Amino acid sequence: MVFEEIVGNIVRYGARQGRELRIEVSVEIGPERVLMTFEDDGTPFDPCGRRDAAVLRTLADAPDGGFGLSIVRSVASSMQYELAAGQNRLVVTLAAR
Repeated sequence: MVFEEIVGNIVRYGARQGRELRIEVSVEIGPERVLMTFEDDGTPFDPCGRRDAAVLRTLADAPDGGFGLSIVRSVASSMQYELAAGQNRLVVTLAAR
């Protein structure tokens, strides 16, 4: 779910008009944690600096989408973002279960 949300957001929102988008993902699985690193050359975006979606009173008030990053943050042990030389780099750590 974390992989799909992050890659899906990069593909949907990161592609600059008229350019190809390069995405690299590495996954390290250890006994204590899973470490996923996402790198792309798309539009700069820091998901760590985004606020969670507002709590809604009813389902009818809910917009389509907008909750994926909140879910990712709730299951991740940590998320770290940096922008270097025009490259987005997001590292998400999940506790192994």
